[in-house]
Amino acid sequence: MYVTLHFDVEDTVYPPEARTDDVPGWIAQTLSKAGLRGTFHVIGDKARAMLQRNRLDALASMAEHDISIHTDSNNHPVVPEMVEHCGWADGVERLVEYETRAAEALKKAFWKMPVATSRHAVFTAPQSHGAAAELGLPYVYSWAYCPGHAGPVWFAGSLCFPTHCGAGESVTSYLSFGPEGALSRDDAFEAQLRRLGEELDRRVAAGIECLTLFVAHPVRVLVKGWTEDELFANGRNRTMAELGFAYELRTAAEMETARANFARLCAYLKSRQDLQVIGIGRAAELFARQAEAISRDTLREYCSSGEDALAPRLHAFCSPAELLVAMADSLVAAERRGALPRAVARRRVLGPVAKPVLVAERPFASYEEFLGLCRALVEQVDETGHLPANLPLGDARVGLGSLHAACVTAFRAACAGERLARLRLPKVPRYPAAAHELEKPMGWIEECGFLGPDFSVDRLRLHMRLQTWSLKPARTRVPSGPCLEAGGFVRADAATAP
Repeated sequence: MYVTLHFDVEDTVYPPEARTDDVPGWIAQTLSKAGLRGTFHVIGDKARAMLQRNRLDALASMAEHDISIHTDSNNHPVVPEMVEHCGWADGVERLVEYETRAAEALKKAFWKMPVATSRHAVFTAPQSHGAAAELGLPYVYSWAYCPGHAGPVWFAGSLCFPTHCGAGESVTSYLSFGPEGALSRDDAFEAQLRRLGEELDRRVAAGIECLTLFVAHPVRVLVKGWTEDELFANGRNRTMAELGFAYELRTAAEMETARANFARLCAYLKSRQDLQVIGIGRAAELFARQAEAISRDTLREYCSSGEDALAPRLHAFCSPAELLVAMADSLVAAERRGALPRAVARRRVLGPVAKPVLVAERPFASYEEFLGLCRALVEQVDETGHLPANLPLGDARVGLGSLHAACVTAFRAACAGERLARLRLPKVPRYPAAAHELEKPMGWIEECGFLGPDFSVDRLRLHMRLQTWSLKPARTRVPSGPCLEAGGFVRADAATAP
């Protein structure tokens, strides 16, 4: 099992005399000595502070490992506030600019570009994934996940490493080592190490491909308590002096114990023959492969599950958006050539940027009108990279759900050698069923206490639902031939074969 080790370096409020910069430095040195690669998620302001303090020793030690963006600042406005009133494109644009500012700070401090970006606290939005995709970076600690799949996913065009999965799924691809304070207490550390071994055993037995193991906030190894919840509460930025807070540090003896126990943790991870510890950059390379084409067999299997097939739903290898466009593309090709193609090219396509109508404003379409909808769908995807929310049928609108149902019906008929005279445009859900599960974490943003009482997550919820059309599992291997069990992928050079 691949394991990525994660450390969130996000203390931006402690003065130099607290020496919180020491901790990520010796953690990095201990990892290197043990022959392990870690991933350090660093806030832009933290990198700037370490550079200003001339902590080149700690920066150089951390630079031996993978460096990732962990937002640019704890100060408001933070990510959800930046895009609270945004649509998709302008929200992504704002966050690309914001993440780029953080990336430049990290490059200046560590002498190399970050290889990932990540969620810090609740400072995230659906557009964060779009920004990660624009920057070509994987997104760590994502709230997007595929029910029934314990592993990385694709969402809004970005490769994501989730923090959890659906209710009732006991074995996840994310694990936290536990409270950092245990490192400074031998008895607590022994208990956590035993628990870690048990949890790793469970995941190896379950066949998890890649585990995201959160190890520590380095600042919490040294500092007792946590001040950020109060310092940045209610949409305000305050200082420790304004808060009247006196932080408490662990003793030198406790820190010696913490260093020794962290070295023991590294030795334990290194000793396990069933684990391969890698950085997030390597993990992203392993899971970045996607199919070049989608086969006729894949689409036939997708369309074959009775009435349930009319509604968009998740698939083992393809996103609902990719499958819908592939069906439309295949049906247009079949009309031109007299038979369904063996495969069509997989298009990179995101979900719509506006809410589709739930009920088509015309209940039926002739087959010629339906093919016109299919052509318009493919053309708009090629032009914008997104599914259109609605397509015009005369002066009526047809939403994505209804078009999906019609494509399923038409594709089933085409597989049987039939061409229907007209097609029903039924009322079906406008999002895949998982959409309402994926939007739930947006409520955590509203109730976390960081943001002001008037902050609304309504638009974030909508964008999360809409981009569920782009959701699919990420895998290390992509089948190369027609195979129903493996999703029926074929090579792109076979995409035009009848």
